[in-house]
Amino acid sequence: MHSDHFNYLFFIIILAAGALGGFMAGMLGVGGGIIFIPIIQEIIRFDALQSDKAFYVLANSVTIVLVVGISGTIKQVKLKNTNLKAAAVTGLFASVTSIALTYLLGYFHFNDPKIFNYIFASILLFTAARMWYSYKFKKEGSYVLVMPPLSKFIPAGLLAGIITAITGLGGGVVMVPYFNKVLKLPIKFATGLSLSVIPIIALPIMVFYLLGTPGKEVFPGLQTGYIMWTAILPLIITAGVASPFGVKVANKLSSKTILIIFMIFITLNLIKILLF
Repeated sequence: MHSDHFNYLFFIIILAAGALGGFMAGMLGVGGGIIFIPIIQEIIRFDALQSDKAFYVLANSVTIVLVVGISGTIKQVKLKNTNLKAAAVTGLFASVTSIALTYLLGYFHFNDPKIFNYIFASILLFTAARMWYSYKFKKEGSYVLVMPPLSKFIPAGLLAGIITAITGLGGGVVMVPYFNKVLKLPIKFATGLSLSVIPIIALPIMVFYLLGTPGKEVFPGLQTGYIMWTAILPLIITAGVASPFGVKVANKLSSKTILIIFMIFITLNLIKILLF
């Protein structure tokens, strides 16, 4: 890598981004990919082949998201803010679509970063609209936690798997609105359940990219397949530590506050994607 690119300042930014991404993932149940993806894009900007860039982003994002999801889920279980059976069903069906689509993307060499960015932006806009609509018409106090049949979680899983495979986001951006708006689960429970599903989705995708062979290694001899351990280990550590704190803070916040944070977060990322 370029010596002036991966310097001490950038390393500090990586640590801060990992902590912020993990914290936001724990708070919002979205995996943290919207923080991790720009960092990974910057790491590979000068050294990865153009044909490899999208795969590098997806591979390393889902690896970090996997750790964040496990770390946050442990805290959610302690708070009784998730349902592991529902998470398992959602994750199982998400894995089916994520593995299938990941294979197809590789087989047909469909890896245009610009297209993925447009998909990313569209998903964020859709998520923001759904979350706002849910809060506007269904106030927090009107909810009673009633778990729907496990079969109702299948569509969320299928869609989340597709989103994870093409964006590396972890699927939370569609699961949280689905759990909250369609299945009528409280927003805090929806975020907890979403976070519990994310590791199940991310694991098979991570394994797929572990076994892949990039056209050019960004960190020769220091990466496995597309996963750049040297670069993402600081992100993994800080994100994994911060995720439970995000869960803890979210448990103390009102649904309105969580929604406002979510909307601001999405707006900033949309500006970054569309204007820079």
